[in-house]
Amino acid sequence: MRRISIDTFGMKGAKDSAAFYPKRRRSPWYLSRPRLLTTLLCFLVLYTWLNFGGHEIVIPRDSWDFVRDGSVTDVMNATLGFQKILVLNLPFRTDRRDAMTLSAASSNMQLEFVDGVTGDSIKQSAYPPPQENIKLLPGIRGSWRTHMNALQRVVEQNLTTALIFEDDVDWDVRIRQNLQRFALASRFLSGNKEVLSSSPRYNIENVENVETEETTFRILSDNHTMPQLPSLRLASLYRKSHHPQHHSSSPYGDPSQWDVLWIGHCGAGFPRYSPLHKKTDVTTANVILTNPNDETVPAPRHLKAHPFQGSLDPLADAYPPHTRIYHRSTGGELCTVAYAVSQRGARRLLHQFGVKGWNGIFDSELGRWCAGEDPDMGASYAPPSPSSKEEIKKDRRERICLASQPPIFAHHHPMDGESDIGGLGGGYATKFETKYLRYSVRMNLERIIMGRKEKDLVDQWPDKGAHAVR
Repeated sequence: MRRISIDTFGMKGAKDSAAFYPKRRRSPWYLSRPRLLTTLLCFLVLYTWLNFGGHEIVIPRDSWDFVRDGSVTDVMNATLGFQKILVLNLPFRTDRRDAMTLSAASSNMQLEFVDGVTGDSIKQSAYPPPQENIKLLPGIRGSWRTHMNALQRVVEQNLTTALIFEDDVDWDVRIRQNLQRFALASRFLSGNKEVLSSSPRYNIENVENVETEETTFRILSDNHTMPQLPSLRLASLYRKSHHPQHHSSSPYGDPSQWDVLWIGHCGAGFPRYSPLHKKTDVTTANVILTNPNDETVPAPRHLKAHPFQGSLDPLADAYPPHTRIYHRSTGGELCTVAYAVSQRGARRLLHQFGVKGWNGIFDSELGRWCAGEDPDMGASYAPPSPSSKEEIKKDRRERICLASQPPIFAHHHPMDGESDIGGLGGGYATKFETKYLRYSVRMNLERIIMGRKEKDLVDQWPDKGAHAVR
């Protein structure tokens, strides 16, 4: 009889010498040691990239070079990265409108004019409180209403951001390079909520404050100057480890986080202590960002807003030559030759100065507002009730106005023409010039229109000697 071998499990035909073993189960992929380590490494790289940038923004040392980063590309457009550029112009000042049109065209800017008004054309019933403002000079009243008209247009058209010019404004031919650098500073100053002095990431340098309570603007009722100016280099913020997140439709930062970008003025004070923090804390409310070796900045001896200004700007003595600084406007500011507003800021300013009340020159009132002070409404005006004082304090702390020193835009004083408004110091500027701007568009307008190259433009504030060319 033929024998048939049967294995342990009763299977026929298996060889006697063969052994049958059950198949081993494979471990999940994520329990494999090499794959687990690879996965963890990938998550670590992703976390590092998301939290510390992923690329470096290089701020060129050459003032003619652009910042090559996509987040500031919109500064290159015809409205300089804002939704609109509005120009305040009295209809009878056709000379200023012509000059503005030519200057903007030479710089590839698109403008929209807002008709100004005279003080005599405003009815008394149209003024907000107090009644004393009807006694102000007609030019002051007309200037106030013209600015309100511009703010009204921003609110009506629901513009996210708008840049507002007075019609005697001027700028350097390197305007977009300047604004790109300002945009980087604006994003940090409006969006960062850290206590900078408590973080080892920030290399803060304390600079002696040459500004005193005697030399600061008298528009503020409380001039608490800081003995030291906490300073931080702008370029240091945009290395890989310090690169802030940018999730905004505006190159200047989230418009819901700032009110005013005051980039055209005739003088600004250094920032003051922040009411939200201890005096030893350094935050974006009192820090100064510096951009050294900026050749768009004139030599210190030229840093003054008007020829009749008694002393140089404090910037001339506080920082090395050719240093541009950026900071909050909590130390007072004057002249509204150029300023940008967000929709948030336009609504707040229109409510404060168009509805609630104003009692002075608009630029000084705006300077006080940005510093956290309200207009002096006089003894007849009822003070706020005690129950609303905390709400008022909160509102004042949330006002975010940012400045550049020296200004990026400045007043142009034309040939054989006086400014319609008296300047800082109580005089009129009659000399043909533009303070603060080296390669001024207005001063070089004929050369630009005739097609001259950059090397043929005149530097009106050279480091040495008389007028020089690049």
